[in-house]
Amino acid sequence: MIDAIKEIAKLKDGESWIWPESDYGKAEIWLKNNLYFLFGIPSYGGAPIFYKAFEKDEINTLVKTVKSWT
Repeated sequence: MIDAIKEIAKLKDGESWIWPESDYGKAEIWLKNNLYFLFGIPSYGGAPIFYKAFEKDEINTLVKTVKSWT
């Protein structure tokens, strides 16, 4: 099992991380200007869809948000 908090916290400005799930991934997270930008990845492909921006101290909330997606 992945440690999402650890992976997200490692990001440097301008970097992204794809939350793995099946072939496409579940979410894409970007760090830009001390904000995490969360994008959902459609189950059957397509462009990621912007969901919400989170402050750097909101990693736990970001992770809970993604885990709530079914």
